[in-house]
Amino acid sequence: MALFANCIDLAIHQDQRMTKLASVNFVASSRVSEELALSGHLALSAPSQIMGQFQFLKTLSHPNLCEYVEIHRGKHDRLFVVSEYFDLSLQKARNLDSNDPPPVSMTVLKQWAFEILSALQFLKENHIIHAALSPTNIMLDKENHVKLFGYGLHYMTSGGRDVDFPIGYPTYLAPECLDNISSVGFDKRDVWATGVILVEQYTRNSFWTTSDVGLIFDTLMTLREWHQEDPSSNIWQHDGIESLDINKSILEFLQKQDIQDKEELGFQKFITQCLDLSVEKRPGTAEALSGPFFEHGLVPVDTVAWVEGPILASDVVEPETIDTQNSQSQEDVNGTLQGLPVSQMYNLWKLAGGDVELDLVKRGVFLSTPVIKRLPRVCMMPEGLEVGDKVTDTAQLYSDAIYVLGFKELYQRLEEGSKKVASDKFEWDTDYFILVDENDVNFLLDSEDDDSSTGQGESDTQQDDVLTEADELAANINDLMFTDDLLSSEPASLNSNGMPTPTTPSSSRSRALSMNSVMGRSRSASSLSMNSTTSIPNQPNVPKLPLFLREQDINYQHYRQTLFSELLRQYPASRKEILHHAKVDIPPLLRGKVWAAVLGVRGDVQHEYEQIEKCVDMGADRQIEVDVPRCHQYNQLLASSTGHEKLRRLLKAWVSVNTKLVYWQGLDSLCAPFLTLNFNDEAIAFACLQKFIPKFLNNFFLSDNAPVLQEYLAVFRHLLSFHDPELSSHLDTIGFMPDLYAIPWFLTLFTHVFPLDKIYHLWDKLLVGPSSLPLFAGIAILRQIRDTLLSYEFNDCIVLFSDSFPKVDIEKCVQSALNMCKVTPPSVSSRVHGPDNSDDNAQEKDSTDAKQLQVKQWWNEPISIETKKAELAPRLSISDIPKILPYALVLDIRPESEYVKGHAPSSMNVLASQLSSYANILKKLNRKYHVVIANEGEGGPEFAADLVRRNFPRTALLQGGMDAFETISDKLAHLCTCRPQKQTTAGFKGKGSEPPFVMWRCKVPPPLKKK
Repeated sequence: MALFANCIDLAIHQDQRMTKLASVNFVASSRVSEELALSGHLALSAPSQIMGQFQFLKTLSHPNLCEYVEIHRGKHDRLFVVSEYFDLSLQKARNLDSNDPPPVSMTVLKQWAFEILSALQFLKENHIIHAALSPTNIMLDKENHVKLFGYGLHYMTSGGRDVDFPIGYPTYLAPECLDNISSVGFDKRDVWATGVILVEQYTRNSFWTTSDVGLIFDTLMTLREWHQEDPSSNIWQHDGIESLDINKSILEFLQKQDIQDKEELGFQKFITQCLDLSVEKRPGTAEALSGPFFEHGLVPVDTVAWVEGPILASDVVEPETIDTQNSQSQEDVNGTLQGLPVSQMYNLWKLAGGDVELDLVKRGVFLSTPVIKRLPRVCMMPEGLEVGDKVTDTAQLYSDAIYVLGFKELYQRLEEGSKKVASDKFEWDTDYFILVDENDVNFLLDSEDDDSSTGQGESDTQQDDVLTEADELAANINDLMFTDDLLSSEPASLNSNGMPTPTTPSSSRSRALSMNSVMGRSRSASSLSMNSTTSIPNQPNVPKLPLFLREQDINYQHYRQTLFSELLRQYPASRKEILHHAKVDIPPLLRGKVWAAVLGVRGDVQHEYEQIEKCVDMGADRQIEVDVPRCHQYNQLLASSTGHEKLRRLLKAWVSVNTKLVYWQGLDSLCAPFLTLNFNDEAIAFACLQKFIPKFLNNFFLSDNAPVLQEYLAVFRHLLSFHDPELSSHLDTIGFMPDLYAIPWFLTLFTHVFPLDKIYHLWDKLLVGPSSLPLFAGIAILRQIRDTLLSYEFNDCIVLFSDSFPKVDIEKCVQSALNMCKVTPPSVSSRVHGPDNSDDNAQEKDSTDAKQLQVKQWWNEPISIETKKAELAPRLSISDIPKILPYALVLDIRPESEYVKGHAPSSMNVLASQLSSYANILKKLNRKYHVVIANEGEGGPEFAADLVRRNFPRTALLQGGMDAFETISDKLAHLCTCRPQKQTTAGFKGKGSEPPFVMWRCKVPPPLKKK
């Protein structure tokens, strides 16, 4: 089954009309926040508790419930809850303002009752009670179906504990609510409220004759006393019932005995049962639904021609109609939004400038009236008449006023975008990343060509759709990372609706691309399943916009949301298409699901997660209890008790499953991005973590992880020398080693040093890249502050990284990391403990080369960690030489006699001791790479380090020297035996003194290979 098949935020409702959204607001309890602070939970507060509880409400989906969308925290701990909204409600349908309100059909009443109880039963199954049921929050859609509104207030506030106001309407409050809330059967209050509401609809009168809360409570207490005196009697037949503040028409219906109509008689019995003062005898929602009243007569409400009462003329005016002469454009915009999930619609509304709090501020909702203005000017005694301005303070703790969100700006922005796109050619913008020099090598591109040359195409679609673990790295590189260089030049075709039908990237592996075709870098739309029926909007042509602006562009985000929603609905069959599109950017609204798809999460993850033991102490509970309350507590979700519980369960589940690994401090920060993005789906968050750690942090959580960390930091130091030799040599000179600052970076993949909003953007690119990409991200961070670091000494650097982490532009960091990754030979960043060097991968690699199985080649042995730590420059594998040789300056420091016998083509034989004499001359050659060849144990690492200290970029020592070079069979990297040419300083005639330096140069000219 598709992993995201049942996600409500991906569901498309083709037959659903335009959904309206509305907000309500209330103030969280300051008293609760103070109590939490005094108890030691400084990060916890009433608003964060409510926001954590609210998240579960977003997962509820029922035909008779208004969907919850989002909650926001505003000023003064005021919370704004956004949910689905409908114009009509039972309050409006009752038409009490009419002199002669029309009757309601018994069939309609029965249907309403059934739908109300069905929704309440669904809530009960999810451990939720409405507790504030009233005609105003029982809404009706266009087909007259019930939609309960505001049902989550009691749940999100923990039964009212986190607010300083009572929950519920006194006129619909059950008698038992006046007692202790822990009394038995307390959840049956909604059944009482349902009975009151339905009998009001039937009689077209209010249940109470007064709005005085005190009188209503007195009546409820009196009813309880009468019931306690004689529990077996019918309380509605009591002699003194007419003295209470209950409407006579209501009492007449409840006391009526000669009812001839069976439907009316059944309705009376149903209402009487709902209004039973005995909580034990009153039916629950499930019992009421199975009662005789609903045995027959239920029909779809849209087939019932019920009578509408008089309405206001203003009710027929659409408040958010677009003021435009082009009605067709308005219909197009409405059609664009029709059927969208409410979460996506609300996200577009925010991008169009919508702000719930600001909108209400503009309306003057929060204008607090001064106390002196609320006092009467004259009080007449004894009548008690007050003279003065009758004003109320509107900045109260809670108001049941519902504020509909205006969509006018959204309509206009979408209409403007559609007009702009219609005049532009559909293009797939792939230039979001700075590309390398055309005369430079691209190792990721070369890996694509290597795969293509093997002839392994995609003949079997099903096999390609289900990637194995061994294919993860290759799939990430080939299908998504840098396919901007590989996109087909075929234009996107148009379907019958005029929408582009993107071509699929799945054939990229089987293409044999020449360098010239790559240079063209033609653009094309990327893939969607050809079986897709969803209309994907035209993509706005927004070339080279920064990521921040793209995430704020409403038309672009609408396109991306629609595209990824369709792909996610087809996952895992669409995984490669998701990978392909995710390399550009990921829409923030769908980031959690896209990450799961990119990581290859699949199967029944919920069942697997439920089977994990999360209660037994595996030895890490004490540290987990310490870490959880400190993990990213600025985030409202993680700062809630709900967030603490979820994070604690995730960490315990990880410890329980990974018995060979141990819990290291920092794992909580590593979990944080997955949990916040999948807050309502712990199973997916856990599955993502299980996929993430083996790829990027393989063996980092061993009980003895020192060798793994030391090797990782040594490779990081080598890469810094490779790409920024000046900065690397400076840090090496002052003794500021990566051990002093970079361990938290890589152990937590930067989640310990960056806030989550930056981590999201950084991980967007890390997830679709190779496992070495975090190393380049670390270098990119240092290079952003290189001027500062170059001017600092050791103590200054310590202070810089310990006090407050410098500000880093994440987008520039990502771009820089990608460019460095492109031009870095894989062997430079390879690690013994990396995922590339697992046992399975090693066996597969060895099986492809029979020679390596027969001959023991010492240069293929892994380099010890001590050697890596001691060397400043990296070592280069012989497998990378053919790719970089056309761009490299090869410096051979072997004895002259050995150089003459055989050497690398276009290389130079130099004396290491004379480097100061010819260093400037070598720099003028301006080669991309500098490769050192030396005999084992004859100063190769030292000479490479000297080149780094003299700021030679991309310097590396060839592992194995000429012994390894002689095994190459490539036509560009063959062993050359020409007679080298002697060179020295220009104009030196050799009389009277020795030349400052002498070098021998191969006569073979360097090949010029452009990419």
